[in-house]
Amino acid sequence: MPSDGSLMRRGTVGVFGVFRAAPFASSPASYVDLETRLPGLLRVSDWFGIAILGLTIGALFSSRGTGSLTHSLGVVLGATATVNFLHLAHAYSMESAARLAVQLTKVAVAWTGAFFAVALITVVSGHSWEFWGGWTFLWFAGALSFLAATRYLASGRIRRWRREGRLVRRLAVFGAGREAVDLAQRLRQGGEEAHLVGVFIDGDIAPTIGSVAGDGDCLVALADAGSVDEIVVAMPWRSPGALNHALSKFAACQVEVRVDAGIPEIDYPPTEFSLLAGIPTLKVQRRPLTGWGAPLKRFEDLALTLILLVGLLPVLLIIALLVKIDSRGPVLFRQERYGVNNQRIWIFKFRSMHRDPDPDPDVPPARRKDPRVTRVGGFLRRTSLDELPQLFNVLRGEMSLVGPRPHAAVHNEKYARLIEGYLGRHRMKPGITGWAQVNGLRGAIGRIEEMKRRLEYDRYYMANWSLLLDIKILLMTIPAVFRGTNAY
Repeated sequence: MPSDGSLMRRGTVGVFGVFRAAPFASSPASYVDLETRLPGLLRVSDWFGIAILGLTIGALFSSRGTGSLTHSLGVVLGATATVNFLHLAHAYSMESAARLAVQLTKVAVAWTGAFFAVALITVVSGHSWEFWGGWTFLWFAGALSFLAATRYLASGRIRRWRREGRLVRRLAVFGAGREAVDLAQRLRQGGEEAHLVGVFIDGDIAPTIGSVAGDGDCLVALADAGSVDEIVVAMPWRSPGALNHALSKFAACQVEVRVDAGIPEIDYPPTEFSLLAGIPTLKVQRRPLTGWGAPLKRFEDLALTLILLVGLLPVLLIIALLVKIDSRGPVLFRQERYGVNNQRIWIFKFRSMHRDPDPDPDVPPARRKDPRVTRVGGFLRRTSLDELPQLFNVLRGEMSLVGPRPHAAVHNEKYARLIEGYLGRHRMKPGITGWAQVNGLRGAIGRIEEMKRRLEYDRYYMANWSLLLDIKILLMTIPAVFRGTNAY
């Protein structure tokens, strides 16, 4: 565990200082988010609209069978079948949703097919008398009108967003040579759904394509500001090492990154093949949380953190009292870390070391039987209870309950130089616990191979994130922290 002594003088805080939220950058919803969320909203709207109409119309206009199990199952089956038929017809893609005539045809066919499928099932099962009546045809007409109205509104909104530039995939080309300029020229002719932000070249060729141009650092700044959705790396593939170095520039950016599919060798495993302006490309970096992922994870963080704070309040108060009694100094202190998009944040901890009146900025991390660690601090470190105040960082939006653990700033800068792609772990908010930690990789770091192992676990977590994985990690954290392995 990193030392807190070097930051004790300027990092200590009052108990209530944790409630003063620092400014934290947030980006507007990108093309990738809208592309995922709008179809999701249509699915939910379709299912609930059909189901609610069926139950309501049946209750108002039917005198038999309404409220029965057959009636309810028939309505639910009709709604579910319609959504699945529309999914099979690719009616929930952004391109399809923008074309009103195509959408009206698809919803009419899907709903009619689902309606008669329910009819066939009730007849075959011998329950048609419980279900069918005049209300069912009102349900058919009402649901069809509802589906048509939602498609009219959705297609109009999509066209409006496109005119405003909100549904245009913002592409940037990065490279070193004629390949970058040639690719940019082809992307300029890619249609209304792609907008070339600019060409960013570290070489000698002056870019003449695009509205914005600069070097790799300029492109990273634009990506962190939410002005770029996707980066396409185009350069001569004579040196795979140069390509890997170029990709490492964007490892911490929350953007998608593509490369030419004809490259000889890269260290970043591809996740998807597709054509871009007629050019075969491989997606080597995905945004870790797209569509509903980010708001779902934030809801999870807020809900569970509030529950934990209420439940652990007596524990927090007891620890604060013990820290105060055990040694002179404040109860809490702050340490500088790197958060999402490499933004600097201050994380809170219970003080576990004697206060250093003259802190050394190059103070080494804590070691076994370190004299700087207080008696209470040793227990807090072994059990990671000193990390509990970071629940307030979660409330502030700077951290998450689960995510790649934030390392000390000096260690972060060191390993960013030594390990290619290390900064990719900053594409998600740092967590109080993480996949690496529950798999035994916690505490002090001795060799670079140990950090590489942690990085592999962090990459796995970001590539496979789900609410269930978060819950699994949280449950695994409980026995892991009390084992106290390598934490002192």
